[in-house]
Amino acid sequence: MTPQTSAAGSFGIGAVSSVLSGVGSYQSGQEQKAAYDYNAQIDLDNTANALITNEQRYSSLVGKQAVAYAAAGVDITRGSPLLMMAATAGRGGREAAEIYESGTEASTLEKYYGKLAAFRGTIGGIGSFLSGISSSATNYLKDTGYQGGGDSASDTGTVAAFNQGDWGVSGN
Repeated sequence: MTPQTSAAGSFGIGAVSSVLSGVGSYQSGQEQKAAYDYNAQIDLDNTANALITNEQRYSSLVGKQAVAYAAAGVDITRGSPLLMMAATAGRGGREAAEIYESGTEASTLEKYYGKLAAFRGTIGGIGSFLSGISSSATNYLKDTGYQGGGDSASDTGTVAAFNQGDWGVSGN
């Protein structure tokens, strides 16, 4: 086996390895995103349940107030009793709005974290791929004896001669 064949095989293995590493990083990011999206849905479900519980609690409280006033012989269709029940219902509405806002903010934050995780996975995958390809290419060039261009001693001498006007043309 020639050094070039061995170097080409090593390059191929490095390239495949970098592709697999990149795909693994990408997949990891996608799995993290899925977990965050799941948590976001749980937040929304919990918010819906909390809203139902809040509505039931305040409906029950207003009902208890109405029964207590009626049992005391107070007209609940006007005046202070009606205002008290309306205020209680209003408190329930404000609390429901706070529950909704808190739940949707938590869900939105989870979705945002999921998008960041997916982005980090994608960027990590691209970085792993490029790093692996770069390393494989460098090793391939080193193994095949490539000397590089532009900065070797012979290239520098040629450039210096060109810059001095010594172009090897006779008859000037």
